[in-house]
Amino acid sequence: MIILLTGTPGTGKTTISPLLADKLGCQLVDVNQLVEEKHLHTGVDPEKNYKIVDMEALEDELSQIVSNQDDDQKGDSSKGCIIIEGHLSHYFPRADLVIVFRTEPKVLEDRLQKRDWKESKVRENLEAEALDICTWEAHQIHGSRVHEVETTKITPEETIDIILDIVNGKKSFPVGEIDFSGYLG
Repeated sequence: MIILLTGTPGTGKTTISPLLADKLGCQLVDVNQLVEEKHLHTGVDPEKNYKIVDMEALEDELSQIVSNQDDDQKGDSSKGCIIIEGHLSHYFPRADLVIVFRTEPKVLEDRLQKRDWKESKVRENLEAEALDICTWEAHQIHGSRVHEVETTKITPEETIDIILDIVNGKKSFPVGEIDFSGYLG
């Protein structure tokens, strides 16, 4: 099973993903770490100071990781689960399940400001959250396999319980139930 955890920076992916991976016994792939370790970027945006990711190289690297996992589990379908975490993970075309983490923009703003990001970078991410950018992109690629989980007022443990219910088919959180567009005024 391939699970993609995506969402705007600051929505809880990095906090929750190792806990979920441990709970499910999955291999965890941190997209940001992978980009750094394998030098899967073409430069740095001078204004916003973020790496410009080589998306084709990233997809190739993720495909290789999934392929290696498939080889390791041959003959034992009970093994083998990969969680790919990062705000770019939803671009990977292979997934059984995609979870988009969502957070109210005001709460998200506080989280991002604590990271000492430039105001322009904070603003860009708040607008992306209000406009459902990660959700929209994920849905364009993965359709009904995408679920949205609002993490604003729940603990990581509560978030994990919700995701486990989705994985086990007990609950569904389809795209379109969360609306932060009012943040834009």
